Amino acid sequence: MSEILKIFNYKVNLSDKFLIIIISIIPLSLAVSIFAADLLASISGLILIIKILRKDFIIFKSIKKEVIYFSFFYLIVLISFFLTNYKEESFLASFFYFRYFLLSLTIFYLLKKYEFFFKIFYNSILFTIFFIILDSFSQYIFGYNFFGYELVTNTLGQLIYLSGFFNEEKKLGSYLVRFLPLVLSIIYFNKKRKSLTFELTILSIICVPVFLASERTALFLLLIIYFFYFLLSERKLLFLSIAIIILSFLFTFQKGITYKYINFTIEQTGLNVLVNPSTRPINKDIIRYYSEEHENLSYTALKAFQKNFLFGTGVKSFYFYCRDTIEKFQYKINKRGNRLICSTHPHNTYFQILSEIGIFGFILALFLFLKILLTNFKIFLAKNKNNLIKSYFFINLSIIINIMPLIPSGSFFNNWISLMIFFPIGFLLFIKDKINR
Repeated sequence: MSEILKIFNYKVNLSDKFLIIIISIIPLSLAVSIFAADLLASISGLILIIKILRKDFIIFKSIKKEVIYFSFFYLIVLISFFLTNYKEESFLASFFYFRYFLLSLTIFYLLKKYEFFFKIFYNSILFTIFFIILDSFSQYIFGYNFFGYELVTNTLGQLIYLSGFFNEEKKLGSYLVRFLPLVLSIIYFNKKRKSLTFELTILSIICVPVFLASERTALFLLLIIYFFYFLLSERKLLFLSIAIIILSFLFTFQKGITYKYINFTIEQTGLNVLVNPSTRPINKDIIRYYSEEHENLSYTALKAFQKNFLFGTGVKSFYFYCRDTIEKFQYKINKRGNRLICSTHPHNTYFQILSEIGIFGFILALFLFLKILLTNFKIFLAKNKNNLIKSYFFINLSIIINIMPLIPSGSFFNNWISLMIFFPIGFLLFIKDKINR
């Protein structure tokens, strides 16, 4: 926080000082109050718009491809809004969706214009991550966190999940995992010498609250990050040993959570049939990739997409469209036993995009994912990988894990998810600009 106060000693115009403070507060705001985080992002975007209108936009010439790409995606969102029957429900999420990309541009603008801002950006993220980890440890050790939120346990007193700042919401693991690649990226960008102590410390301690958060998707994404860090690490054996010891300890002594990760997953996916064939459901396949509920939601999303192929049903309209039309579909249950069910969203990014903004939005999202995936594949195959290239790899990985297909997810157009996606993009644009120059 002291770094933020130092900006008043620099020759920086008042609006930029205000932007620096806002951006520095957002990471912590995302954990404490999503309303505050969204408000801060919106204010920063408004200030940036004013700057652009005043012709202070020459700095964005190096990222014009990204600006064009987002403009196309935003255009599809707007077209979907004008065609939807749920304009009241879709208005705010559709028309003001551009504020998230403005957040990315603001971060890029500050990093590119002010060399000292990187240090502030770096420290604010690390402070937030360590503060949240400390808060989660407090909840685990003492039974409550800094805000008084208590542990969630079963009737046997076994821990079900750790929540930290998020109270009863299961977001702790997702938050830490989504920010971890960004943390690794800024660490590598800032490295003055070859030392793994800092990142090994972060990777070692962060796995504890992620595991205790009992979010299977978060743990899966953490293991993906671990895998790529292991491949790029200079001390593979040391990192592997630390990771195995910590995760083995957690799986051994956290019985309540281990049940969720292993036994419950086996039951949901139907793998228990392989052990006990008598448990096989009637007229259903043995193995499911998703739980039955997730499969049913995906099935509903596909039916909605088939009815609104080009531009979908409108942003954040899935529940309302489903509620109003599900009885009119009158489709037979498919061979896997899937039924049409309703929820606020399909719990998968790509099924949501298909159903809410149609095939064009889906193609753009998939194109972005594949493009970044290909970029990282090329980096991985390259023989020489300096710290800047590794930084670029991990910031790309941040976007990959946020829009990865075939995993359960929150609502893609939700403000919390959107901010978690677009905040790292600002740093990605900065790194890419550095490499291109």
